[in-house]
Amino acid sequence: MYKIVLCCQNGASTDLLAVKMEEAAQKKGIEVSVNAHPYTDLGFEIENADLILLAPQIRFKKNTLEKMYASYNKPFMCIDPSDYGLLKGDHVLEQALKIIESANNK
Repeated sequence: MYKIVLCCQNGASTDLLAVKMEEAAQKKGIEVSVNAHPYTDLGFEIENADLILLAPQIRFKKNTLEKMYASYNKPFMCIDPSDYGLLKGDHVLEQALKIIESANNK
Protein backbone atom coordinates (compact mmCIF):
# COMPACT_ATOMS: atom_id res chain seq x y z
CA MET A 1 0.00 0.00 0.00
CA TYR A 2 1.19 3.46 -0.90
CA LYS A 3 0.85 6.27 1.62
CA ILE A 4 0.46 9.75 0.19
CA VAL A 5 0.36 12.84 2.37
CA LEU A 6 -1.34 15.94 0.97
CA CYS A 7 -0.22 19.15 2.61
CA CYS A 8 -1.95 22.48 2.44
CA GLN A 9 -2.15 25.55 4.62
CA ASN A 10 -4.64 24.19 7.15
CA GLY A 11 -5.33 20.62 6.00
CA ALA A 12 -8.97 21.20 5.12
CA SER A 13 -8.98 22.17 1.45
CA THR A 14 -7.23 19.00 0.33
CA ASP A 15 -9.74 16.59 1.89
CA LEU A 16 -11.90 16.46 -1.24
CA LEU A 17 -8.91 15.80 -3.48
CA ALA A 18 -7.76 13.03 -1.13
CA VAL A 19 -11.16 11.35 -1.46
CA LYS A 20 -11.08 11.68 -5.27
CA MET A 21 -7.58 10.16 -5.38
CA GLU A 22 -8.62 7.20 -3.21
CA GLU A 23 -11.70 6.65 -5.40
CA ALA A 24 -9.51 6.63 -8.52
CA ALA A 25 -7.10 4.17 -6.90
CA GLN A 26 -9.94 1.89 -5.87
CA LYS A 27 -11.25 1.81 -9.45
CA LYS A 28 -7.78 0.75 -10.61
CA GLY A 29 -7.39 -1.84 -7.85
CA ILE A 30 -4.46 0.02 -6.29
CA GLU A 31 -4.11 0.19 -2.52
CA VAL A 32 -3.47 3.79 -1.57
CA SER A 33 -3.94 5.78 1.60
CA VAL A 34 -4.26 9.51 0.95
CA ASN A 35 -4.50 11.85 3.93
CA ALA A 36 -4.67 15.63 4.10
CA HIS A 37 -2.79 17.57 6.75
CA PRO A 38 -1.57 21.09 7.35
CA TYR A 39 2.08 21.38 6.31
CA THR A 40 2.93 22.13 9.95
CA ASP A 41 2.05 18.50 10.81
CA LEU A 42 4.39 17.04 8.19
CA GLY A 43 6.94 16.06 10.84
CA PHE A 44 4.41 13.63 12.30
CA GLU A 45 3.45 12.12 8.94
CA ILE A 46 6.58 12.01 6.78
CA GLU A 47 8.25 8.91 8.19
CA ASN A 48 5.70 6.49 6.74
CA ALA A 49 4.85 8.51 3.64
CA ASP A 50 5.80 7.40 0.13
CA LEU A 51 5.15 10.87 -1.31
CA ILE A 52 4.34 14.34 -0.06
CA LEU A 53 1.99 16.36 -2.27
CA LEU A 54 1.87 20.10 -1.82
CA ALA A 55 -1.29 22.05 -2.55
CA PRO A 56 -0.85 25.05 -4.86
CA GLN A 57 -1.23 27.57 -2.04
CA ILE A 58 1.96 26.28 -0.35
CA ARG A 59 4.05 25.35 -3.39
CA PHE A 60 6.43 28.19 -2.48
CA LYS A 61 7.41 26.14 0.60
CA LYS A 62 8.65 23.15 -1.43
CA ASN A 63 12.37 23.92 -1.25
CA THR A 64 12.19 24.76 2.44
CA LEU A 65 10.29 21.58 3.29
CA GLU A 66 12.59 19.41 1.18
CA LYS A 67 15.60 20.80 3.03
CA MET A 68 13.92 20.53 6.43
CA TYR A 69 13.05 16.85 5.87
CA ALA A 70 15.98 15.85 3.66
CA SER A 71 17.07 13.12 6.07
CA TYR A 72 13.85 11.20 5.30
CA ASN A 73 14.70 11.04 1.59
CA LYS A 74 11.05 11.37 0.53
CA PRO A 75 9.87 12.81 -2.79
CA PHE A 76 7.81 16.00 -2.86
CA MET A 77 5.46 17.06 -5.65
CA CYS A 78 3.49 20.25 -6.20
CA ILE A 79 -0.05 19.65 -7.38
CA ASP A 80 -0.97 21.39 -10.61
CA PRO A 81 -3.34 24.26 -9.74
CA SER A 82 -5.91 23.29 -12.38
CA ASP A 83 -5.91 19.62 -11.29
CA TYR A 84 -6.33 20.80 -7.72
CA GLY A 85 -9.11 23.25 -8.51
CA LEU A 86 -11.01 20.78 -10.68
CA LEU A 87 -10.43 17.91 -8.19
CA LYS A 88 -8.87 15.69 -10.84
CA GLY A 89 -7.99 12.93 -8.39
CA ASP A 90 -7.30 10.43 -11.15
CA HIS A 91 -4.74 12.70 -12.82
CA VAL A 92 -3.01 13.65 -9.57
CA LEU A 93 -2.91 9.98 -8.56
CA GLU A 94 -1.35 9.01 -11.89
CA GLN A 95 1.39 11.61 -11.49
CA ALA A 96 1.94 10.66 -7.85
CA LEU A 97 2.34 6.97 -8.65
CA LYS A 98 4.92 7.76 -11.34
CA ILE A 99 6.97 9.71 -8.83
CA ILE A 100 6.68 6.98 -6.18
CA GLU A 101 7.75 4.30 -8.68
CA SER A 102 10.64 6.44 -9.87
CA ALA A 103 11.78 7.03 -6.28
CA ASN A 104 11.53 3.30 -5.48
CA ASN A 105 13.65 2.40 -8.50
CA LYS A 106 16.59 4.57 -7.43
